[in-house]
Amino acid sequence: MAFGTGTSREISIDVSSSNMKMVLGGYNRKTGVVSVEKFGLIPLESDTIADGVIADQFGVVMALKNALAKSNIQDKRAILTVEGSYLHTRDLELPAVKGDQLRDMVRYEILGQGTNNRDMIVEYIIYDKVLDEETKQQKYKVRATAIPKDVANDFRELMKTSQLVPVALDVNPNAIRKLFKSGTINGTTNINSNTLLLIELSSKTTNITVLDKGFPVLTRRLQFGHSNVRQVAETVKKVQGNSANKSSILTRRLQVVKGEGISTVDVADIDVWHETVKDEPSLNSAVSAYFKSLTDAISRTAQFSISKYHLDAISTCFLYGSGARYRKMDKELARQLGTQVEILGSLNTVQGPKDFQLSDYVNACGALIREN
Repeated sequence: MAFGTGTSREISIDVSSSNMKMVLGGYNRKTGVVSVEKFGLIPLESDTIADGVIADQFGVVMALKNALAKSNIQDKRAILTVEGSYLHTRDLELPAVKGDQLRDMVRYEILGQGTNNRDMIVEYIIYDKVLDEETKQQKYKVRATAIPKDVANDFRELMKTSQLVPVALDVNPNAIRKLFKSGTINGTTNINSNTLLLIELSSKTTNITVLDKGFPVLTRRLQFGHSNVRQVAETVKKVQGNSANKSSILTRRLQVVKGEGISTVDVADIDVWHETVKDEPSLNSAVSAYFKSLTDAISRTAQFSISKYHLDAISTCFLYGSGARYRKMDKELARQLGTQVEILGSLNTVQGPKDFQLSDYVNACGALIREN
């Protein structure tokens, strides 16, 4: 959904959760490269943004202004990318008619499946053309997404209140589609010749995208995340800090100091390898429950997509998002799934500073790509 016309350098912010991610950069249409100049995570209170809806707009505005000032970003043109259960997406096969007729057809089809009467904004892409076997007439394959107008207006107002110029509102599944259209992941995996799983591990949700040769044939958003693992680790840190059992592997991993109060634990300090957590029952239980939900969801999604879309076997799973920072997350998931799992480290169509970690900013980078 465009609010204006694009230029070469813009601020892109992933506001789908209470850990906002911001990049300053641009997209070169000729080379197909996204260039990131500055970036930053903007942590908020856990319920400030819930299911893609802002509960405390003032808090978000203040945090965003502070982040822009700290990063010395003077640019004003901004793109937001969002995701929540309010999004309604469908794949359609419609007659190859002119633009106005097609727009009306898409709107009728997608709003006819809605669950409420709120005004919706509908956007779509044509991703393929096929020949109808019976009528021998051309048809368009269309992917359409609807977002409530009041949600879009809230995000527009957020940008204006933050003294930013609204350029566009994107949605995360579309950002993923644009970013992974082509290229090479981690220097070895060619997107256009493989069937891959892209798995976003967030605090409260998990997103699984089946990417078949550069096109996301299926995306599933699941209502579970890794927050409980981190919460248990923080409690363990407090308990072990009081007892100061320095012989514990976990104590050393969490850098426990005797007598310190409960504090936030960086997920990068939490080792989820089964051999590491086995001696701490509470953390072992939390990690085991999380991996059970995760492996079940991945297996079901992979099996369903291979059967429905007649795909090749999944070659590799790539992890991104905050949960990808857990120590040995990729190794433990690979052990449990019995397949190749890697952290999404690089994409040759994205360039950034040396300390830029793409896995934290995937959605924001994809939103920088403006196709129209």
